[in-house]
Amino acid sequence: MTTCSYCQKPATLTIVATPHQVCFDHALEFWTGLLGYTHTRSGPCVKYQQLCSCPLCEELTAAQVRAGALKDMPPSPGDHVGFAMPMAS
Repeated sequence: MTTCSYCQKPATLTIVATPHQVCFDHALEFWTGLLGYTHTRSGPCVKYQQLCSCPLCEELTAAQVRAGALKDMPPSPGDHVGFAMPMAS
């Protein structure tokens, strides 16, 4: 078994960096730092500013169109209301 590149503990995990074989403590430090770095560098989600052409935004756009169409329609009559249907000739 190899030892951690940063200390003398046994290297039990692999990270996506050089050196890649590290102990649990240094792997936890690496992943915590990487996730913190990427989170602070990411900008606001594009979905909250504008819609893009990804499948998720296209589904969202279709749902918004359906909701808008349903909002403008009057409520449907109940089953007890009769209606006239023209006969086909």
